[in-house]
Amino acid sequence: MFLVDDLLLLPVTGLKFVFRTLSKVAQDEYTDTGPIKEKLLELQVKLEFGEITEQEYVERERQILRELREIENRKRIIAGLAPEEAPRAISKPQAQDQNASK
Repeated sequence: MFLVDDLLLLPVTGLKFVFRTLSKVAQDEYTDTGPIKEKLLELQVKLEFGEITEQEYVERERQILRELREIENRKRIIAGLAPEEAPRAISKPQAQDQNASK
């Protein structure tokens, strides 16, 4: 009887395996930082060879680091941890107020 049950459930078991594998691959790609780090490296090379200006580098680097931070937050959420907050930029008047109070 168990042999018949196993044969009848074989297609369901196979589908479950396929869906688990697809889910794992999708999650790995969703949290992979490799391509983002490659972008950053390419950007640094372009700056060194003078293909882009310092200002362009800073703008693109900011975008790439934001993407990297988003991926790290996804990993934290998947692990059940709270996502990190984005660092707040301190404007010059606020920075001067903080320095004056010291």
